[in-house]
Amino acid sequence: MGMDVLEVNTPGELVLWLHLVQSKVSMQQDGAEIILDYMAEHGMTLAVCNQELAVLDAGEESPEHKPYSIDDAIHDVCEWNLELIQDMEDGMKNPADQKEYNRFSDALDILKKQEEVLDGLYQQTKYEQMAQECAVEVITLAFGDISEEMWKKIEACRQGRTERTEGKKVSRQLGGQQESLEVQAEKQQEESRQERGR
Repeated sequence: MGMDVLEVNTPGELVLWLHLVQSKVSMQQDGAEIILDYMAEHGMTLAVCNQELAVLDAGEESPEHKPYSIDDAIHDVCEWNLELIQDMEDGMKNPADQKEYNRFSDALDILKKQEEVLDGLYQQTKYEQMAQECAVEVITLAFGDISEEMWKKIEACRQGRTERTEGKKVSRQLGGQQESLEVQAEKQQEESRQERGR
C-alpha cells in the first residue's frame, strides 16, 4: 500500500492544513510564508503523508518523507532566523564600506520583523511549554514553596500573557520595566524570609 503524499507548496495550504487538523498552532499567511521560505532555502519541502506532516530533505543521499511536526518546523526556522540575525550583526561590526553596512542593516531589519512573527509561533509550540514547565520546576526546587500570587503570575506566563526578552526568557511587563520570573522568585523568597523573621 503506497503513501498518499501531498506537498505543501503555498502559505495558504499550510494554514488550511493546520486548521483542518485542529492544530494547537494558529498560523497566519505571513507566518506560513516565513516557514516555507526558510524550509525552501534549506532544501526542505513540507508535505502531508497519510494525514501527517512530513518533510523531504533534498540534501540527503536518498531523500524520503520523514515525520516532522509543525513544532519541529517552527523550532528549526527560529534557529535559522537567529543564526542569520547573528551573521548580520557580526557583518555590521566590521563592514568593508558603507554600502555593505547598509546591506547588512537592511537584512537585519527584515530578519527582526520575521523574528517577531516567529516568536509568536514559537510560544504556541511544545518546546515553549517544556521550557516554561522546566523554569517552574527550577524555581520551585530553588526557592521551595511559591505563594499563590507567584503561581498566578506563573500561570499568566503559561497562558501566553507575557512579554519575551531577546534571550527568550519568560517575563512580564511591570511598570514599563521587564522583570524575569527568576527576579520575581528571588523577591518572593526574600519576602518569605522576612515574614518568617517576624
